[in-house]
Amino acid sequence: RLTLPDFLGIGSQKAGTTWLYENLRQHPQLYLPEVKEIHYFDWNFANFLSSYSRNFVDGVGRIKGEITPNYSTLSEKRIAFLQEILPDLRLIALFRNPIDRAWSQAMMNLVTKTGRGIEDVADQEFLDHFRHDRSVHRGDYLSNLDRWERFFPSDQFFYGFFESISQRPRELLEEIFQFLGVSTDVEWNRFPYNQVIRPGESLHLPDRFRSVLERQYCEDIEKLYQRFGQAVSRWRVP
Repeated sequence: RLTLPDFLGIGSQKAGTTWLYENLRQHPQLYLPEVKEIHYFDWNFANFLSSYSRNFVDGVGRIKGEITPNYSTLSEKRIAFLQEILPDLRLIALFRNPIDRAWSQAMMNLVTKTGRGIEDVADQEFLDHFRHDRSVHRGDYLSNLDRWERFFPSDQFFYGFFESISQRPRELLEEIFQFLGVSTDVEWNRFPYNQVIRPGESLHLPDRFRSVLERQYCEDIEKLYQRFGQAVSRWRVP
């Protein structure tokens, strides 16, 4: 009897989820809350489910959803709960080269959030960040997917890739609209699909860190290539 979401954006962090949120909010048949990341199923799970449902009451009559990238790392127990209460839930996952994702997260946490320049951050801080559990778990796409796919069938997932946001943003949105069951015949001038939403630090990944991250993720990237093929071919480490 509660008003709950019809879809969730489950990640990945630093893979374009803010762009997705801002664009989905413009669709007249979709409803997303004013706050992008509600974090109910991870950080705020101690609260009553009814408190979570209040985020969606204004969306009655529309397809409702929310986007919290950290949901990609939810435990099996939490995902099982979601499947129990929302068996028809649709799930959107965006992926970015895990090397670039790890660098972007490190820049956000060590530079942007702290107000420091990159020259003020010791190399060891970056190295420690790359190896920290939070960064590793968020970049472990296949393990995260395995947990989700144990409880939800494949036709309830949409997989998109970061490169599509710059190369074919409108087509990507049309595919997501079709997945969610809403019209693709929209007033496209309302959608910021060609805009960079909340740009982060754009400093190029230094070679000394790239080599570290390539070693860390080269095996994972090969497994992703086996899973997704051409969509991730440019991620492969030479």
